[in-house]
Amino acid sequence: MPLCFQPESASSFDPGTGVSIPQPRILPTTLQDGQPGTEYQYAFIRDGKMIGGLGFSGPDAMVETGGQREWVFTLDLGRDRLITSMLEFKQTLANQDEDFDFVRGLAQGLVLAYAGRTDNSGNVRYMAVTTAEALDRAGVSISEGRQGTSDGTIVLAEVAIPAHPG
Repeated sequence: MPLCFQPESASSFDPGTGVSIPQPRILPTTLQDGQPGTEYQYAFIRDGKMIGGLGFSGPDAMVETGGQREWVFTLDLGRDRLITSMLEFKQTLANQDEDFDFVRGLAQGLVLAYAGRTDNSGNVRYMAVTTAEALDRAGVSISEGRQGTSDGTIVLAEVAIPAHPG
């Protein structure tokens, strides 16, 4: 059964597996290229018990598009070890989906953990990205029509959260 995470107030939940993904623990970090970013530490919970997790970093940027400003937080899943960890979690769930579909579904759960936010004074976007190279090194094949951008980035999932001034 495919993953189908749904947003909740401070988490996402997949009714098929009973897995919830709370908003992660986050810490500021400096990325390898010297730019500021965020470290994410996610937990995967079922029946009140942690059954898995994932940790990684990604860049943050304020962007302006069409006169609208928004903070973009990129969940960088472009490392084959992260994809491998996601596939190990797939085995934990005994999921039968194609590997790429599972990775994409889990990435959707990661970004949807933020979808219920109401504490942001500005527009915010969370994007989970990877690369064809990282998927290939982890043994995940991607079908035609699912190729990424010209720089090799593949957007797995994203969610935009409008400002909640208050």
